[in-house]
Amino acid sequence: MKFFPLKVAIVGLILTPILYIVTISVSQKYLDRYYLQAVQNIIVGDTRPLLNGTIHLEKQIANNIDTYRKQDVLIHYTGLEITIQVSTTQGKIIYPLYRNTDSLTNDIHPEYNSQTIANKNFELLNNNLTVTAHINLNHGSKIANIILFLYSALSILIFFIFYKIGSSKAARDRQSKREMIKDLKEKEYFHQQILEGLTEERQGLFENIKVLNTKYQTDKKKTKINEEEMFEEILSLEEQLNTFIELKESRENEIDELKSTLQRYERRKGAKIRRNEFDFLAKLFSVLYKNIEINRKALTGLLGLNEDQQIKAEEVIHQLDQNPENVIIKRKVFSGKKHKTTCLEVLFAYNGRLYFRKLENRIEVVVIGTKNTQLKDMEFLHSL
Repeated sequence: MKFFPLKVAIVGLILTPILYIVTISVSQKYLDRYYLQAVQNIIVGDTRPLLNGTIHLEKQIANNIDTYRKQDVLIHYTGLEITIQVSTTQGKIIYPLYRNTDSLTNDIHPEYNSQTIANKNFELLNNNLTVTAHINLNHGSKIANIILFLYSALSILIFFIFYKIGSSKAARDRQSKREMIKDLKEKEYFHQQILEGLTEERQGLFENIKVLNTKYQTDKKKTKINEEEMFEEILSLEEQLNTFIELKESRENEIDELKSTLQRYERRKGAKIRRNEFDFLAKLFSVLYKNIEINRKALTGLLGLNEDQQIKAEEVIHQLDQNPENVIIKRKVFSGKKHKTTCLEVLFAYNGRLYFRKLENRIEVVVIGTKNTQLKDMEFLHSL
């Protein structure tokens, strides 16, 4: 759960319905305008049959709209619902056609008169036809469902990408922990072997003490004749015994010291790595940049940067070493306790700051830091 993209999942769940609603609203307005303009361009079509009286205006408008419905891709293939109405300024509906009793009577007794039809068509055209077009993109419609599916699929895809990234990080983290545990077990085994060796050595000392004690008892019986010699022998054996006891205590102290050293080693391991990195960097720069002298404060600041900033900072140091006249100076900084020393400030990696001063034959890099450490860096410069 440490690397699970919970925020991405929450954002996806929130943004999907919001984007769906906004897209439906914007698409509704856009398609209404688009189809209104398209219908206005095709409703009348060729006016010659209308003015010749060969066809009624209502029928030609209906034919043109029906043809447009069949040819439009969205309407034909996606089942887009569109409502179109054409009327005159007096409110007479031209399209769609509604059948009434008068029209039925005219259909039964048709009286074809081209001039009358032409006059009627001309009169309707002069009345300024009004067109309305409305698209149905309500929730549940086919296009609305397609839009919702696309946003849902995109949200799931983004979540899956972040989930794979998190899984990779989790796998690397587990592998790192396993390697660390393996390393610690190997060190534990090594120190355990040392401890077992010391235990065996202590046991050997005890055996020697027993042998010496037996010898002492034997010699004591042999030397009963001469009490003084026996007394001296006892003193000698006691000294040897004390020596072995001190040796035993010394070994036990060494064991305790090894245990404490092991604990200190584990605590100082991180600090030692950092110190080794600092010493290595100082030696490396002294070899690579012969014309540059880098202050310990600058090296400490360089180690505190991230990888990209370290690369940019080293690029500036290389330029100072090879072509110092090409380095872009932002400003001069008066340093020293009496502000008599002049340091030059150089920017790198947008947020990075490098301060250097020119010596007789070399250039000294005094401080390397960022905008966040600029206040402390300036205090260090003033304390030079």
